[in-house]
Amino acid sequence: MSEQAVIDPLRFARTGESLAGTVDLVGLPRLQDRLAKAEGAARYRLTGQGPENRKPSLRLQVEVELHLVCQRCLEPYPFRLEMDATLLLARTEAELAAWEEADPWCEGLVAEPQLDVLALVEDEILLGLPMVPRHPAGECPERA
Repeated sequence: MSEQAVIDPLRFARTGESLAGTVDLVGLPRLQDRLAKAEGAARYRLTGQGPENRKPSLRLQVEVELHLVCQRCLEPYPFRLEMDATLLLARTEAELAAWEEADPWCEGLVAEPQLDVLALVEDEILLGLPMVPRHPAGECPERA
């Protein structure tokens, strides 16, 4: 499991830093009640993108295989999640609100002085989960 990683997101973006690692799924407490079993690890890469993009941002890539419970048959099934998100870094809530008003698809966050990278990874995994997890049509196991 990765050690706790805390960054200054604006500095991280400005200097174009990069951070990669893995986190055991058991180390992501908010994810636990969504999983059939907490086995495996999520791989992530966080890259700062500086002022050449006009707005500082973080690019977060996450790959993980999760075991979810199908809501049709109530059996576990594997769910592969691959995410690639760019999060704009606003200095204030008002700045973020203005960006979101101008572009409803804008993804961003207010850059606090310390950002917990593993909490950000967990947030993005949670956002990437299906609302109603289920096997693809026709793939639920038949009951005896």
